[in-house]
Amino acid sequence: MQAPTHILTGILLLGLFQVIFPAAPWWLQVVVVLPLSLASHFILDAVAIFTYHPPKADWKDWFWVSYHLIIYIGSIVLLVFFLVDSWWVIIAANFPDLIDWFILRVFFKKEPVFHPIADKLRNFLFNRTPNWNHKRWTIIIEFIIIGVLLASVLLLISFTSVSLIWLD
Repeated sequence: MQAPTHILTGILLLGLFQVIFPAAPWWLQVVVVLPLSLASHFILDAVAIFTYHPPKADWKDWFWVSYHLIIYIGSIVLLVFFLVDSWWVIIAANFPDLIDWFILRVFFKKEPVFHPIADKLRNFLFNRTPNWNHKRWTIIIEFIIIGVLLASVLLLISFTSVSLIWLD
């Protein structure tokens, strides 16, 4: 899955925890939500078999570039609105990508360490399903997931006293 999906999932997990356990101390939120946000990354990446997710960047393909430009802009917008109050779950939910694709690949030219775990989970859960990673139409699936997550987070903010966004 793409960064907006991970960002919104981490925020939603934090918000749900705050609604279910409104009197929980901050340290309990961290102890419970941080590992859940990290685990959500692996689950979402396993489900990514159903979304447009070519394994290699293709800067010559207009569709790949356009799609990722939308994803990057969406990620920045989400960070602008949610980073102040939800920074730690955003980092936790994106931690495998930050380590594998940014730190290890860019700075050390190393192979990923977290994503082989997601690959094993995907193979275990979806070994008999088709791989749609190269099907362009499956961006619709990712956008639907992002839309549902965003609507859920905004509803949670609107109808509860949960503070997840700096505009509260």
